[in-house]
Amino acid sequence: MSEAWSKARSAYEQTPIPEELDFAVASAVRSGNRRRSRRRAIHRSLTAALASCACFVLLVNASPTFAQAVSDVPVLGSLARVFTVKEYTVEDREHLIDVRLPALDLDGNSDLEQRINSEIQTRIDQVLQEAEDRARETKAAFVATGGDPDEFMPIIISVDYEIKCQTNQYLSFIITKTETLASAYSEYYAYNIDLQAGRELTLRDVLGPDYVELANEAVRAGIAQRSQDPDNVYFEPGEGGFTSIDQDQTFYLNQAGNAVVGFEKYEIAPGYMGMQEFEIPLPGAAK
Repeated sequence: MSEAWSKARSAYEQTPIPEELDFAVASAVRSGNRRRSRRRAIHRSLTAALASCACFVLLVNASPTFAQAVSDVPVLGSLARVFTVKEYTVEDREHLIDVRLPALDLDGNSDLEQRINSEIQTRIDQVLQEAEDRARETKAAFVATGGDPDEFMPIIISVDYEIKCQTNQYLSFIITKTETLASAYSEYYAYNIDLQAGRELTLRDVLGPDYVELANEAVRAGIAQRSQDPDNVYFEPGEGGFTSIDQDQTFYLNQAGNAVVGFEKYEIAPGYMGMQEFEIPLPGAAK
């Protein structure tokens, strides 16, 4: 393990500012038209001081409102449409929150639509509240240890979304929550819908009864391939590394229709490796 950690430490020390920081800064820039001068100051502080940023990937679907009022709605087959239902920015001395929240309109399946929309709204409200609480606690600790309140750098919390798969049969998209802190923390949730069957998909639905074995094989093969690069380091199975996916493993579908499973930073590799994702070909697909 010492050799692996030596490689990890060396790579980490040579790593530039993580790319997640660009996303966080970009989110702040997007909201900066209203308070441009203050945002520039925050960005300069971020560039100078931030060492890491957490990427929370929430793979979800949201509530149905204003569908007819939005002109650039992506239409998914004839059964669903996804659009931005909320977009807002909140800023104070503790945090900057930038949110672009999607909504899902399922034609002919109001029960599934309402259940998913209610769940995502509750989930987003919860994670934002938790992030705000952490921001307050972080500032309180900063001041308690002698820091000047006026020098506290607001924590940036960003929520955005991206459609990953849209076909006549399947819908899968991600909501990304990025929280810029002094240390990284990440989590994500997945919602994937079979539009024809009118229900949520599981990994078993996509890969079949042998889904655990198929997914494990794909992840191990991916780790082996990436490990050929000496800069890539993964924890060994006996040292906290990958052993198997969970029975209810979170995943999303890519545009090819294949499942993609992800692992949070530090879950199977050192933090400098970032979030790790592995595509799992459908059973019977040519390799």
